[in-house]
Amino acid sequence: MLAHFTDLPDPRATRGIRHRLDDIVCISIIAVICGADTYSGIHQYALANETWLKSFLALPSGIPSQDTFERMFALLEPTVWQPRLLEWTRDLALPELAEGEDEVLAVDGKTARRSHQGGLGALHMVSVWSSQFEIVLAQEEVDKKTNEMTVIPDLLEIVNPAAAVVTIDAMGTQKQIAWTIRECHAHYLLALKNNHPTLAADTRWLFDDADQSGWETCPHSYAKTVERGHGRREVRECWVLDDLSIFETETLDAWRDLRCVVRIRSSRHFDHDPEVHVQDRYFITSLPNDAARILRAARLHWGIENGLHWVLDVAFDEDRSRARRENAQANWAAIRRLAVNLLKRDKTLKVGVKAKRLRAGWDRSYLCKILGCDFAVALFLDPLP
Repeated sequence: MLAHFTDLPDPRATRGIRHRLDDIVCISIIAVICGADTYSGIHQYALANETWLKSFLALPSGIPSQDTFERMFALLEPTVWQPRLLEWTRDLALPELAEGEDEVLAVDGKTARRSHQGGLGALHMVSVWSSQFEIVLAQEEVDKKTNEMTVIPDLLEIVNPAAAVVTIDAMGTQKQIAWTIRECHAHYLLALKNNHPTLAADTRWLFDDADQSGWETCPHSYAKTVERGHGRREVRECWVLDDLSIFETETLDAWRDLRCVVRIRSSRHFDHDPEVHVQDRYFITSLPNDAARILRAARLHWGIENGLHWVLDVAFDEDRSRARRENAQANWAAIRRLAVNLLKRDKTLKVGVKAKRLRAGWDRSYLCKILGCDFAVALFLDPLP
């Protein structure tokens, strides 16, 4: 893993360099995995583990200071992480999906809410998340003068999601994005809200009309799931219609390969509340009329919220991050997402990511397992030249 992230281009002038960039990057990645969330935390981790770090890092001038880590996070160009993250994920040995199972790639953005200061806006990062494998495949910062729509096509072309189902919330429901997904030979499942009022109104009318007619004259597919846990019972129902004759030809042509419209109804009943809470959500998709397949993809989309965004806030305290200088916000975000990838891949501990970080900091053999190296070898490696 470290080999992919130790050849980053050094932004410093060559004169007077005391600490190697690959040493700084390696220490930062390892320290964040082990629980460090600040520059001081990285520095203190390095001081406490200096002897071990010297067994495989050069460290010609000893452990870098806290200020050195902070300066490097500000200087290092965030975009250099992107190709290396992609190279690393492509090298991973991932399990095979079940026969006929779609790979679901969820695209969504997250804002680090306390990362703004003066002229620096809060960091907003868009990620492509593999829902089944629980890894970030690509990420890109959104410029404060634009929005998610400007970076999603670039991310999709980088990931090349051929044969996958790409799911995006309403912000990404745009004709250009649908076109890009189909150009990549993937399918789309896009949430539909009032940012496209005519399309949304016509879609709701289709399902309301089918409800009134009892669905007897409407060719459709239907699927239902029931889940119970955490003091609630949730029923999800999915109806899919592929007769789109109500839509104008221009609409069908604009949304490339639009085949079906979808309604998913979630009914939640909490043990302490007699009221049933019902929510309808609507989607457009290039997938064929298969309600079970579509319902599963829609359900997996929420993995990016629960498996990535929630973890970043709870296990890494990202919303409270005070990194402010120039590129520091995005570089911290890149290292956190790399750490999530590594910690999520380990299935030997049946605990959450926060507990895994603690274990990695306390148990060096477990840390070596997370990093993908043999503990016995890691203890006796010769220092780098």
